[in-house]
Amino acid sequence: MHAHEQQKARGTSRLTAPTRAQAQSTSAPALHTLPRGAGNAAMAEALRRGQDVPVQRMPADTAATAATLGGLEARLKECAGGADTSVVKRHTAILHLDADVEKLENDPQLAPADQQRVAGLRRGVDQQKAAVEARARQLDRYLAKDGGPYTMMVENGLLWTDQYWPNAFAKMRERLNPSWWGEAAGQAYFEKMSRQNVAGMRQDTSKVQGDWKQRMRDGLQDQLRRSVLRHYTTLRRAELMLTGGMKTKADLEHSEFDYDHNTSAFDEHGLSNSGFLFFFIEDPAAPFRDTRFKKEADGTEGTPARITLGIQESGLLSKGWVMLSDFAQREYPTIMADENDPAQTDSFLPTREDERRHPEYQLLVRRFTPGRETLTEADVDTFMELSERDSTRGQAFSVVRPMVRNDASNAMTYGAGPQQQNYPEPLVRNILTGKDIIPGLAERAVLEVSRFEQTTPQLADRLKAMSPQALMKFLLKDLLRPQAMLPRQLEIKRSDIERR
Repeated sequence: MHAHEQQKARGTSRLTAPTRAQAQSTSAPALHTLPRGAGNAAMAEALRRGQDVPVQRMPADTAATAATLGGLEARLKECAGGADTSVVKRHTAILHLDADVEKLENDPQLAPADQQRVAGLRRGVDQQKAAVEARARQLDRYLAKDGGPYTMMVENGLLWTDQYWPNAFAKMRERLNPSWWGEAAGQAYFEKMSRQNVAGMRQDTSKVQGDWKQRMRDGLQDQLRRSVLRHYTTLRRAELMLTGGMKTKADLEHSEFDYDHNTSAFDEHGLSNSGFLFFFIEDPAAPFRDTRFKKEADGTEGTPARITLGIQESGLLSKGWVMLSDFAQREYPTIMADENDPAQTDSFLPTREDERRHPEYQLLVRRFTPGRETLTEADVDTFMELSERDSTRGQAFSVVRPMVRNDASNAMTYGAGPQQQNYPEPLVRNILTGKDIIPGLAERAVLEVSRFEQTTPQLADRLKAMSPQALMKFLLKDLLRPQAMLPRQLEIKRSDIERR
């Protein structure tokens, strides 16, 4: 979404400063001292009469007070805009500000105008104290149990609360389960969408003939149980986690004074998933991958490192969830094949086509085709309103609302020419939770191969003949790019850390 601002031309008047010679020749009596409160009215009257503009001389103590008030007001504004600052740091800052404002409240020498500014500061400080304390209580609730981060998503995420999405939390609760209230409701909601996803895939694959389906399911599920979760970072950060634990962005905001994070505006506001730790799912023997997480906070290159957890020991299969592709860009890999040998393929993310290994492969095997629905004037108005209050939330909305509007027309396209086929790819097909993760990933592989049978049979035959390990690698790189998420913080051991 692009917001366009109309700028009105404004007439400007400019006061020019006197030259050095003019300043030296100006006589002192040209400056007048006005009684307190004379202000703009006396200045305007002098201008109408063509007289010198009177300038009120400010006593030294009053000037100092004005400077103090200006500094306090700047500090209050900083506190109010501290969405990326920890609760501890915000609370400390507001308590210091509260004490400084109280000193001015007790100053009997304050002018009436300054008293009004101090009263405004008091209202602002009290509001910020209440906001910080409310945020602390909110994070206490979200981080108390493993289900809390799911509650955080359904209460704050723009996608899960979008009124136009049929699978939004409130709509599904009304339609399917009015008892979804309280702390367990968020996790129950995601589990329901996951079950819908698996059921939909099984309905599609039930029409497929051949005994290869069950062999592929069984082999992949067994191989996936041997896979690992990997979190890529720098060696310095990984070693810090040995003492403080591996913390989510929400945990850092809750408990640390200063912290660095790489959570995007979309994750923070669009999904509100900052109560989860992010991992890739990989084969244990997979080499290091290049990621944006190898840089330190100051932008310098760090020593690449990764944290590895067995998928069954990690807790993912009981309390975590997986998105099959990044929600932010729906980055299902595009698959292209060699026209002379369609079993040979190259896959790439649509946003990274320049990284293709085989740009000469020009036969389309599969690509995600986003819908092209038009946003409404109301959507644009909502974007503008959100952006005025919080630019990062507005930025997230500019991604979420088009996703929702396009959901019914999103498709996965297979093949080219007369053989081309399109299948719906709604947002709900992107979610697997807990015990559905391994069966769901295996079922998605079976579904993909069954579709290749219709449009690129040479590739389907190649995949059917693959070993479970090779097929899992193809699934996790060429078919999907799943991101696994674990709720709350996690204790790690030195043996979990590997450096490149």
